[in-house]
Amino acid sequence: MTEPQKPRRRQSERAKTTRQQIISAAGLLFEEKGYEGAAINEIIELAGTNKGGFYFHFPGGRHDLAVAILNSTLAMEGLQPQELKLQEVVDTGSILAYRITKEADLRAALRLSLHKNARDIYGTPWPDWITINTTQLTEAQQRGEVRAGVSPTEQAYQIAGAWAGLVVVSEAIDGHLNNVEERVARMYMNLLSTIAHPGTLPEVDFSMDRGRRLYTAHLERKSTPPPDATA
Repeated sequence: MTEPQKPRRRQSERAKTTRQQIISAAGLLFEEKGYEGAAINEIIELAGTNKGGFYFHFPGGRHDLAVAILNSTLAMEGLQPQELKLQEVVDTGSILAYRITKEADLRAALRLSLHKNARDIYGTPWPDWITINTTQLTEAQQRGEVRAGVSPTEQAYQIAGAWAGLVVVSEAIDGHLNNVEERVARMYMNLLSTIAHPGTLPEVDFSMDRGRRLYTAHLERKSTPPPDATA
């Protein structure tokens, strides 16, 4: 009974691989040339596929690719529940700060999200990210981690704007993102110092390598095969 399923599994794995290759190729070209400058034929060639394979996965062309890349910014992979909700606020941005130094898809997502007509063309992840941070900050306030009178929504807007601005300015000034993790860690420390309960702030880990540690642990968990149920 299991033998006929193997070809289907292999086909499914190949399809996933092809889809990711297309997304990765698009990420590189969107990052380099922007949304309008990245030609479909260039993406297909860089991905090592053909038009049939491309449009099978992305029938809407560049639009569907942009949506897929932007959705990757909200995957929140590596984020783990913490005793302090403020720690989760920091971890959300710290993981993405680490990933953006490694993944062209996320760098492309940031560029796409800052397009002046992004909301009308393919959407933008910023409202959803603000909602995530607002929810985290609201729960943190309910637990007494955040000072009374602080507006979680307003703070969430500030965090999103500060995070994006730091990444863009760091790359513009330095020509690379090697320093962005340290700058993001300091940003969170500065922002949270104005809203956190004095007894809570010392318990928050603002280490510049926290995002790397969390995401690396996540990848290790994903690559570890499940225990043999028959053992």
